[in-house]
Amino acid sequence: MMRRRWIAALGVVTVLLTGCAATTTGRAEPAPGTRSNTSTPSAAPKVTHPLDASTVVAKPCASLSRRDVIGLGFTDPTSSADRDANGTGCSWAGEAGGAIAISWDTANTHGLADLYAKKSTYSYWIPTSIAGYPAVYGDGLGDLRADGNCIVNVGVSDQLAFFAMYDDPADAPSACSLAGKAAADVIATLKAGT
Repeated sequence: MMRRRWIAALGVVTVLLTGCAATTTGRAEPAPGTRSNTSTPSAAPKVTHPLDASTVVAKPCASLSRRDVIGLGFTDPTSSADRDANGTGCSWAGEAGGAIAISWDTANTHGLADLYAKKSTYSYWIPTSIAGYPAVYGDGLGDLRADGNCIVNVGVSDQLAFFAMYDDPADAPSACSLAGKAAADVIATLKAGT
């Protein structure tokens, strides 16, 4: 599964870049305006203004510009693209540590609806919207928000979703808001027609 690979890869990148970092305590909070997982709708919200993501699905590192990545707090970021049976993705690692990843899950052909169908298996599930598009903070592999790892899944059409994952133990309290900012930057890229 692409998400497992991203988490493992980002963990390795983080360890390599930060060495033995001190443990950060506390709990990351979801972006403002999100709801808890106790009141989620039974069906995924529809995307009212679908976006064409074909360019960034083909070239996932075009999902975010270098300026976007630097704006997320990463100095001198390096990128690495990936493709597998689940889709395409790109991760950026900062010189001082931490990473961001964008993954286009083309294997799920019903966008967020595919995730909503298995939301009971997610460790956290917080519906929201990003730049006017339906989204949900959630991870099916574990809740690592307190460790600085947060994932937001965003529907850009009723057939396609992507996830933005922010991973930086040094900035754990901001992980979800920065994942949301990365996702909003992707939406802006799509609207600009990149």
